[in-house]
Amino acid sequence: MIRLIFICFIFLGVSSYSIAQNFKAGLVAGISTSQVSGDQLGGFNKIGLKLGASVNHIINPASRGQLAIYYIDKGSNDLNSDFKIDLSYIETSWCVQKTSKGFIYEGGLLFGVLVDGKTYDIYGYEDIQKSDFHKFDIGAKLAAGIKLKPQLSMFWELSNSIPFFPVQDHPGRATYGLNKGKYNSIFSFSFRYLFSE
Repeated sequence: MIRLIFICFIFLGVSSYSIAQNFKAGLVAGISTSQVSGDQLGGFNKIGLKLGASVNHIINPASRGQLAIYYIDKGSNDLNSDFKIDLSYIETSWCVQKTSKGFIYEGGLLFGVLVDGKTYDIYGYEDIQKSDFHKFDIGAKLAAGIKLKPQLSMFWELSNSIPFFPVQDHPGRATYGLNKGKYNSIFSFSFRYLFSE
């Protein structure tokens, strides 16, 4: 509930700013599926929410810049036991959108602040020793979308932590080249609504 209230306050601030600067404010709502690279599991088996707000600025008729802030669930889930990594972030996204042949393409950078991070063992109990996650998640994303209506779009997005910034170190802080720890990988599906076209 506190997270929802926080997102509402952020949205009101973003909306006020967008009106003052003649930008286009909108909402983001969707589902995230994720995995944590380096946890010895495979597959985007952790399902969560993605909820927030965005501001778009038109660069030219085919391009826009976008700033978004949202709550997102990340982590991993073992389908054969109760082991899971449960991560919650407030994340900002800075990206550029390009429209071509009916599709919207998007690329940009992400900066997430950890709200809550826990690891649960195979029996479903919290493993405090393995819940020492870094406070920030710095990543990059690529996305593609289509317009369903003039103000409503549907997007598919793939994002990953940047290799230099793991979300958790390997045991003993061991490194293997660019592999410095565990990384978030997310595939998300969302709807985006702009209050004005």
